Amino acid sequence: MLDLFASPGTLLPIVTGVSSLLLSWAIGGNPTASAIGIIGILGGFGHFASRLILGLESMTQRAYDAIRRRDEDERIAALDQLEKQLTQDRDPRTETALRNLRKLYQEFHRSCQANRLDTKHPQLATQVEEIFLASVSQLERSLELFQLSQKMSGPVQGKYLAEREKVIDEVLQTRDHLNHTIEQFHAFALQRKDTDLSRLRNELDETLQVAKRTQERMANFGERRTDTNLSEFQ
Repeated sequence: MLDLFASPGTLLPIVTGVSSLLLSWAIGGNPTASAIGIIGILGGFGHFASRLILGLESMTQRAYDAIRRRDEDERIAALDQLEKQLTQDRDPRTETALRNLRKLYQEFHRSCQANRLDTKHPQLATQVEEIFLASVSQLERSLELFQLSQKMSGPVQGKYLAEREKVIDEVLQTRDHLNHTIEQFHAFALQRKDTDLSRLRNELDETLQVAKRTQERMANFGERRTDTNLSEFQ
């Protein structure tokens, strides 16, 4: 709607029409100024209506693209922030894993768009998206566990660090499996081998299940943590 109203073909006639009506009122009702005002307002709204009817699809696409670019910019900013935070956990594996995952995800989508594979195999694209998001969530969780461990001492600290180690190991396994599967996907998709693509879908399903199991375990671990009075360890 902003695009429609901000169009010069809509805005200028309406502004001119309103100005003419105000002028007509100020000088005591000039017929010519009033006519120009009415014609301008009607012309502006007429242009608005014609664009709404004839150009709605293109405007909707532009609005969708703008929202998608905004969301992508926000996600990139959030990932950049997470990568910066991961440099503080004294473990280079985490930020390296995030950089690797981002590179895999970006290359996969560029290849899909170049070869229109995302429209031909949407399920695979969705699975890769879910695996990427799940892996990012696990890396965020590993950072939380590290930060919590720094507030603890003794066996409790070791417990958090051990759980964090499990999370990192599974993220690394997910990254390697995803890398291998995407490489096969590019080769098989270009060769149009549907049976191979079906097998890849199964492999991605298995990878996604591993990621989800890690998230579930982390959720259960968090629930157990809330049952403990952590202040006594600080």
